[in-house]
Order: sequence, then C-alpha cells, then structure tokens
Amino acid sequence: MKRCLLLSAALLLAACATSPRPASTEADRAAIIDLQHRYVLAMDYFDPDGYAAVFTEDGVLDWARGEVKGRAAIREFMASGTYDLRKMNFQPAKTPDGKDWPSTVRHLVTNQVIEIDGDTARGVSYWMNYANNADRRKIEWLSFGSWDDQFVKIDGKWYFKRHTIYNEGNPNRFTADQPNPLKR
Repeated sequence: MKRCLLLSAALLLAACATSPRPASTEADRAAIIDLQHRYVLAMDYFDPDGYAAVFTEDGVLDWARGEVKGRAAIREFMASGTYDLRKMNFQPAKTPDGKDWPSTVRHLVTNQVIEIDGDTARGVSYWMNYANNADRRKIEWLSFGSWDDQFVKIDGKWYFKRHTIYNEGNPNRFTADQPNPLKR
C-alpha cells in the first residue's frame, strides 16, 4: 500500500512538474513581451505618446541620469529629445537626389525572463542598440545592457510600473561582476 501511494505521489509530482504553464500565464507573458517591443518602437521612432502610454500613470523610468516619475513627465522626457541617440557621431548625409538622409537608431530586446504573480510581474531582459549615424550604409553598435522591470496589469492590460535601465558602457549603471539579477 505504501509503495502504491509513493508511486502515485511520484507520478503526480512528475506530471505537475512537466505540465505546461497555464494559458493565462502564456498570454500574460506574450502581452508583456509585446509591451517591451512597443516601448522600443516608440523610442526608436521618437513617439512620445506611444512611449508614455506603456507606463502606469505613476510609472517610473529609472535611467542613467536619474528617475523620471509619472506618465506625463515620461512623455515630456521623450518629447524633449534628451534621449535622441541619433545625435551620437552624427554625420549629415544626402540621398542621391539631394534629400536629407536621416540617421536611425534601433533597439533589440532579448533573453527575457518574466515572472508573473497574478496582476504583477517582474522581468529581466538584455537590450542593445545600434545606429547608422556616421555612415548611413553601415551600422555601429552603440551600447548594451539589461533591464530590471516591474509590471502591473490594470483593467486587463500590462504596463511598466518601474523600468530600470542598466548600461554596461556606463560606470554608474552597469551590472557586470554583480550577482545574477534573478537572485536579487
């Protein structure tokens, strides 16, 4: 009898350990990844309304120069051009017909680990960005780092509650040689 109970318990534990995450968790994870991608698209296309829309009303953007608090302030931050990476190493360029050929910055987000707990979540991700500021025909890697994010679900929609940006090229905002951020 004891063997039968132990075997049943072992089989039940094995089934639970290998069963997929609930569909709601997968849908939430997909929605959070979509949110992160909307954030970088708004940033790369200098869309202050789209950029601010991914934050809660009292959300916090924590970046290399400090914190920006509240959706309205975050919108103003993006609208101000403070974070316009197209200006780094910028060289004017023209198209063959003489029109201005603007430079471009693009961000990539990878290695997303998202832990969901009801209507809150935490995410740790890597990011990197590149541009064609100096020569429109060549990309130049600008920087890379990680994000440590807090998310909240409000009325069925996910938002950044706090978006913390670490930059491995900034001596005040790096995470190299520190403990794994998932263990913080």
